Amino acid sequence: MANGSDVPNNRAMIAGAALIGIAALAILIGERAAPLRRPSRPRTRRTVTNIALGALSMATVSLIESPMTRPLARRAEKAGTGLTQYLPAPGWMRDIAAVLLMDYTVYLWHVATHKVPLLWRFHLVHHDDLDLDASTAIRFHFVDMAISAPYRAAQVALLGVSPRALDIWQSWFFFSVLFHHSNLALPVRAERWLARLITTPRMHGIHHSAVKAETDSNWSSGLALWDHLHGTFRLDVPQDDIVIGVPAYRDPDELGLRDSLALPFVAQRDAWAISDRRAAGEAAEAACQSKDTAKRR
Repeated sequence: MANGSDVPNNRAMIAGAALIGIAALAILIGERAAPLRRPSRPRTRRTVTNIALGALSMATVSLIESPMTRPLARRAEKAGTGLTQYLPAPGWMRDIAAVLLMDYTVYLWHVATHKVPLLWRFHLVHHDDLDLDASTAIRFHFVDMAISAPYRAAQVALLGVSPRALDIWQSWFFFSVLFHHSNLALPVRAERWLARLITTPRMHGIHHSAVKAETDSNWSSGLALWDHLHGTFRLDVPQDDIVIGVPAYRDPDELGLRDSLALPFVAQRDAWAISDRRAAGEAAEAACQSKDTAKRR
């Protein structure tokens, strides 16, 4: 039976989940009504694949990550261990510090998933999507999520993240990832102002470019502060010029559920062998025409 103190927490969690649900629905409707980029492929097949990959990933988080992070968060708060718990400040200030440091250390992890070959094998599944919208936000290989679980646990333990701060960060992270992966066209001037604070769709569109120099930017997943501090912020590429995806993987038939799950375990191509935008675009067009020709035969 829940005690009295659990009731406000449960109500807050339900209210928070409802707000996130409303925000997610608004993003999904908005990107259909005002798309930022024109889709290059039919939407239905890739959306189904992305949802299936997302379901496996979320199941992995529930089975592996949550059982690790929740007890660690309770222990950090109860025992007063971890970096933010040592701060001589009220609990709410320690929670703010914990959320900020969680956001920053996710930035570092994101860089690592691109730079460490083993991690990139799995993160590639997220980047080889040929279009970018809210469904891409959940397109991750489940092993990618499993590998990140010990890192997440280390974040919680070393930073001293309380259960309350963990809930706040997880809610913020989910909304932010859905938002900046979306194909939502915001007014340019408004987005330029917003990009000073948080990661936006135009920012992340550049990060998903088939040009490596552009992909190696805009690593932030929440606050844009970290890209500004590290000099990795870019908002100088028009969205119409961006070819979404990875140059070595342009065939839609290779990006379905089965092939995506197998991709990290097979021989890897040189993902960035083509680094020129025009060449990447021509490769994408050639793959599309090749499939159309094969179907007509």
